[in-house]
Amino acid sequence: MASVVRGTSLRAGGACVRCRKGKTKCVYENGRAPCRNCAKGMHECYLPSESMAHHHGQSPARPPRPRESLPGERSVSATSDRQPVTTGAVIPRNIPSNTEKLTPELVTECERVISKTIPSCVAFHKPSFLQKLKNGTLEGSIVNGLLTCAARSSHGLIRRYGNQGGASAASEHFAVKAINLIMQNLDNPSLADIQALCLLIIHEWGNRNAVRAYIYLGQAARMAQMYRIIAVHQNRGDPDQFIKDESFRRTLWLIYVLDCFLTSSPGRQPAVSHHDIKDIPLPCLDMSYNFGTPVYVRTLAGGPPPGIPDASTQMTEVGEFGHIVMATQAWRNVIEMLTTVTSTTFSEEECASLEAGIDAVRNSLPPHFMDKPGQINLHITMGSGFTYAMLHCLLHCATIMVNRRRLLHLVTTDGFNHETWRMVPHVHLQTVDRVFAAAHSVVSLLLALEANADKDAIPNFPLVMLFSCFTACSTVAWFSLKGLTPPDVNETAESIVRDGMRFLQEGANIWILAVPWYRHLSVMNKVLRNGDRTLLRTQPEPGVPSIKEDTASQPDNPDSMDYERPQSANTQEQADGRGSEPPRKSGFTTINGGSAGASTPATASPPPGQAKADSPAPSSSGQPAESVPASGNDMTAAELCVAFERQLLELDDLAAFMGGGV
Repeated sequence: MASVVRGTSLRAGGACVRCRKGKTKCVYENGRAPCRNCAKGMHECYLPSESMAHHHGQSPARPPRPRESLPGERSVSATSDRQPVTTGAVIPRNIPSNTEKLTPELVTECERVISKTIPSCVAFHKPSFLQKLKNGTLEGSIVNGLLTCAARSSHGLIRRYGNQGGASAASEHFAVKAINLIMQNLDNPSLADIQALCLLIIHEWGNRNAVRAYIYLGQAARMAQMYRIIAVHQNRGDPDQFIKDESFRRTLWLIYVLDCFLTSSPGRQPAVSHHDIKDIPLPCLDMSYNFGTPVYVRTLAGGPPPGIPDASTQMTEVGEFGHIVMATQAWRNVIEMLTTVTSTTFSEEECASLEAGIDAVRNSLPPHFMDKPGQINLHITMGSGFTYAMLHCLLHCATIMVNRRRLLHLVTTDGFNHETWRMVPHVHLQTVDRVFAAAHSVVSLLLALEANADKDAIPNFPLVMLFSCFTACSTVAWFSLKGLTPPDVNETAESIVRDGMRFLQEGANIWILAVPWYRHLSVMNKVLRNGDRTLLRTQPEPGVPSIKEDTASQPDNPDSMDYERPQSANTQEQADGRGSEPPRKSGFTTINGGSAGASTPATASPPPGQAKADSPAPSSSGQPAESVPASGNDMTAAELCVAFERQLLELDDLAAFMGGGV
């Protein structure tokens, strides 16, 4: 926050609001905010005269001050990279002094995020971050950004800051502080501000604030562009220049990865253009980055990086984070196909090309990063378990979506029935096998991470890994309910879905975004457990119902996704309590929060007798629960499969992945 020049701390009216309430002595460093007490607790420091503006979310107008340098300090951190300013230049933010210290508990939480949590553990320079944390010199924006991530999986932070809101409320406590610091320094953004904003994008995305996350993404891209322009004029003789350059490159690649995820729908324009990344080398090996050893790595297009001395200079292999970037590009290419292809423009050749691209990424992996049985356990021992799992979850998810689209095109064509399925070429049976193998791998990766999780923290899987789990389990359930799998595979399908249900239920307690995924899969799991697959072979295919409710995927109402069946007459309510849903009527939960039978922009009005029932009130605890017991009005397997197929054609799963429409 911009500083305020105040009088001496003992002058009447000079104490801040927090010190007044606590009846403690308010001591200002050099007569400037924040006071010593607010600085130690990382609280907002404002005078009584500023309280009105503070409570209304406004930043009081305050005169800026020249930035004060820290003599004798040579930083190797990627976060202490403020550009030199001329004498008399002003920066509208108070720079914490060396006397400001975080509490040991908060330092420990930040260290855990930097060392073990995606994306911080691969995108940030661990040695300098950890050193500056110990010294108390890490910038406030990134400190609060790290605590925003930590609060989702920390029992202590959730108890202290979450109150009734749980993990999301605890994270929001620190996110508000982080965004305030970022916005106050827009005139001179540091790399720490951009990195913190990337963490806030994930926070808002996980809270199902789709619009805010998308806007933050564009802001982070613009800030990176401006930082890159300013950094060109830096002194290139710095011995730690490679660390600073690599830190910026990794931050830009992190923005690119988030951009691939958050623009996975028609109408959302990318924030990072091809021009922004065409000459940026992929991230190098973590060892070279941590030790500051200059290396040359190829670009995403495969060419040499700019600045390489000559053609004979040897380039090193792509690093761990670089492989995640390549896997994200392969995943995004699949999304591009899903969002542009129609039933008339579907091309088997395009699917084959996309699958070849996924295999190319797999084949480019070093031996220790290959997807082999037991390999995840070695990486967990080495501390890179989440990096390995993230990489392969992306590749498996892309594989599942390509092959699922193949079979979706087959089953939605005219004349398909189970007699024709028995006569299909063997290639389609191989497609089912590939999907089952990829789904089993996704669940196995999460099981291994769960078995070796830190006992002092809540298991917290990244959103992309949870979505990969949802994609794998829902696809396997669809295959089984549709009768596309051999009878002896059904038990395997139920086992995969059961494990996925547990991961999504735990994830929904941490990420609001995962709540509709969990509820949707719970409905599929219920029908799967009921053994209704036999009905599919004897009953005619029902008419295709409409799926989406245009307003249901809006991020501001994440819990309004369950509606009663049109013929439902009886309601079975569950007892209230932690871990339980609000009273609901049995029916089919759609992915993006709509209901089967609700009209969509692409369809006409619903048939007579089909009207959407009122949405239930959101749960006070905010916790998901198992579905209500089956009743006579529950969907049959045939009805559920047709509804699920319609959702896939309308891209409801991608809308749910991004938290709603823009």
